[in-house]
Amino acid sequence: MSDIYKHLLKELKNTEYTFDKKIIDNHCVDWRGKYKGSTDIVFFPKSVASIIKIVKFCFKKNIPIVPQGGNTSLVGGSVPRLNKGEIIINLCKLNKIREIDTISNTVTVESGCILQNINDKLDIHNLQMPISLGSKGSCQIGGNIATNAGGLNFIKFGSIRSNILGIEAILPNGEFYNDLKTVKKNNTGLDLKQLFIGSEGTLGIITAATLQIYKKTNDRVVIIVCMEKFKQVLSTYQMFMSSFGDFITAFELMNKFSVDLTEKLNGPLKLPFKGNYYCLVELTNFVEIEDFNSFVFSKFEKLTISDMDLIIAKSENENKNFWQIREEIPLAEKFLKNVIQHDVSLPLNNIESFINKSSESLKKYNTDISIINFGHLGDNNLHFNVCIDKDLSRKEYEDFKNKVNKIIFSYVKKLKGSISAEHGIGQLRKEELIHYKSPEEIKRMKKIKNIFDPKNIMNPGKVI
Repeated sequence: MSDIYKHLLKELKNTEYTFDKKIIDNHCVDWRGKYKGSTDIVFFPKSVASIIKIVKFCFKKNIPIVPQGGNTSLVGGSVPRLNKGEIIINLCKLNKIREIDTISNTVTVESGCILQNINDKLDIHNLQMPISLGSKGSCQIGGNIATNAGGLNFIKFGSIRSNILGIEAILPNGEFYNDLKTVKKNNTGLDLKQLFIGSEGTLGIITAATLQIYKKTNDRVVIIVCMEKFKQVLSTYQMFMSSFGDFITAFELMNKFSVDLTEKLNGPLKLPFKGNYYCLVELTNFVEIEDFNSFVFSKFEKLTISDMDLIIAKSENENKNFWQIREEIPLAEKFLKNVIQHDVSLPLNNIESFINKSSESLKKYNTDISIINFGHLGDNNLHFNVCIDKDLSRKEYEDFKNKVNKIIFSYVKKLKGSISAEHGIGQLRKEELIHYKSPEEIKRMKKIKNIFDPKNIMNPGKVI
């Protein structure tokens, strides 16, 4: 036991911390394996009171804190840096569902609750969370809030920010902030909780939140549309929005390379067509239409569809099979070497220009480049990932990464987009942020950080 923690540990249960090197090492590596930090101790507090004790101790001793949930950050935002004297506070044991209000349709949950576990409890009441993520079985709601997670259902329910009614948090000095309101209209001055949402743990530790939840229905239809040109993707999007509107719960884009890549996991796909682009569209029956499948088919009979192919799932099993194609793209990427990932967003009318110009510049730079392009078209979010699937030296890889990032982010900026649509900044995009925010914006962000965390002990080295 390190002497520095001796008095603190006397106030905690012995199950609320560990010095075990194997456990510590697991918590010091990010989900993608790109960032590996170090710490002497990991705390697993079981109560808000324990967190307050730990944070007050760290504030007094000037010990940097890394708040950690499911450690599913894709930008190195939830792991410590190497040899910086940082400690981890992992929230996995703060995992109670405090209240499910089936009249107001709200849920109050502690930060360590796993997203899937919350949905399982809500399912009993025929309710669901507003977000759905590929990492739902391991990500924790506190981390979802701290990164303002988007996900697959953004087009219907918006980001997590738009569904947060109240937040409870511990500030960097150990003070307790409680704004766990359940009202949907609250016009009483500055809405401070918004600062914690998307802050990536740099302003405090979120311990609980109240969220808006929604009626659940399993009556859905999933459709895959295939086309050759991106212009057809946009016309397909417009067609679905005008014909199905509020029934749409997902509108996903996948290019040919990304779809073909999933065959590495499950063998040849059983789709009756091939094309350069695929759209996966999910329609959900929220208004209890009888025989929803027939309703969808009758709508399509009235539409004029040309120069594209589509297939409509006829069962829930087919719905799941179609979704599996989209959800397995990130897993299939692991079969490739030197993948440089990008999580960008652009105005819908600029996405085609971005894809064409970026692809052309990348191919000019290196003809061996492949592009894995998929994402949530319904909220203008592209995962535009680039790889050279061959062995590179460390220097070659760094040169490749820097050149690719420069090309992509230059077009993002020119076309009025964002370099991070939903993954956040973390360590990965910290340097780029300086070039894509104005000096005034960076200055204001630093001032806010300093107001909350004057000692800079809360998740230092992330975001700014």
